[in-house]
Amino acid sequence: MARDGGAPDRRREKGRLLAEAASTEPRKGPQHVLSILEQLQQTNPSAEIWWDSSPLDFPRWRGAFLDRAPDETAHGRWAAQLDRFLLPGRPTGSLVRGVTTNPSLVAKSVLAAPDLWAAEIREQIRCQKSPGIEETFSLLYQEAVSRAAAAMLPMWQETDGRYGWVSGQLDPRHMFDAGRMLDQALRLARTAPNLMVKVPGTREGYEVVRELVARGISVNSTLSYTVPQFVTCARAVRAGLAQARRQGVDTSRWRAVFTHMIGRFGSQGDLEAEAATRGIALSPTEVRWAEIAVAKRIHRMIQEDGIPVKMLLSSLEADDPDRGMTSLSMHLEQSAGGAVAYTCKPQFIADIMRRDGEFRGFDPRAIDRDVPPAVLEKLMRLPSFHRAITPHGMAPEEFASYGSFVTTYSEVIRNTRRLIDFVAHQLELSPPREDALLVTGSLG
Repeated sequence: MARDGGAPDRRREKGRLLAEAASTEPRKGPQHVLSILEQLQQTNPSAEIWWDSSPLDFPRWRGAFLDRAPDETAHGRWAAQLDRFLLPGRPTGSLVRGVTTNPSLVAKSVLAAPDLWAAEIREQIRCQKSPGIEETFSLLYQEAVSRAAAAMLPMWQETDGRYGWVSGQLDPRHMFDAGRMLDQALRLARTAPNLMVKVPGTREGYEVVRELVARGISVNSTLSYTVPQFVTCARAVRAGLAQARRQGVDTSRWRAVFTHMIGRFGSQGDLEAEAATRGIALSPTEVRWAEIAVAKRIHRMIQEDGIPVKMLLSSLEADDPDRGMTSLSMHLEQSAGGAVAYTCKPQFIADIMRRDGEFRGFDPRAIDRDVPPAVLEKLMRLPSFHRAITPHGMAPEEFASYGSFVTTYSEVIRNTRRLIDFVAHQLELSPPREDALLVTGSLG
């Protein structure tokens, strides 16, 4: 799928100027104290901050967060920082450069405003000849992603496609069916020019990545936690780009990101269980180092091999001092200085903003610093970590049975089912139509 674009050199120069303007814009006075995320972005002109929710949710979240400010000083500082946070129409003034969505986030957004979306569902039902659960769910999901993409489109247009991307994830129920994923991906890609298709990190998913890249469609590889997944993704991207070149497909506005779900890697308990079995004492800080070690390895491979993929860190967490952790967020502090994108949940942003007084600054070379050798030696004794950090530690057919994948997949499926049930209920409430056939569909 070709993208229309101007001269690549002009776009690169314009993008560079935009990045410099965003990171060097002068700020004066107490209301212009740089936020932690603004300071992080300044450690590398290629670093990007993304919003891990629909951009339409930002005003409501901003208002609720500021309402809980402890005093006027904090309120004023936070309000000024959030005024610079998400500005799709003013790229040089906006900290956020992209948006990620997924079925869980869409479900949360829809269920938080049931009256609004119930009206949308009723309209979709009215426009269908034979309304059904599956078709209505598909239309609803596509509409939610389309609205997010429309909100970010001005940024995408102003930066010639460098920023302003919105990731729309494929239906998780089909992540082992390459044909169905490809069909949905092509439909989603037609939704908006700034729609980046979010493909799961399964063996079948990487087949779809290759096919999409060959068509010039931007991709986000998600549900990924390990170096072997990244190696497979990079191979698929390079094969797709080679095919695109052979077929004369325009890839001038094409982008690819690899989502390392860093906070989910160590949160589901496998590392601690394996350590306990082997009589190894593993602290919360060392679990964080395990998550960070994978990110550092991927970033180094990208830089050394010139892989045309940017790492995007998601599931970021603030660290808990009650568990003996001394950093505000090791995920941020140990990756600072990298050409990395960070997609931030509203709760994570709130957590680090409330604790901004604890922050002491970033080391702009942190991403290149090694994991402490004693920690790495301990982690390498754990099978889950060894498989995750070794480039060929597992085969593609094993990705979907890896612990972090299984846990996340279960959660995403559960939230998808909640959204489908909401659709089903609206169909139940709809008045019968003489021209409608029996409503059919599946919650599976």
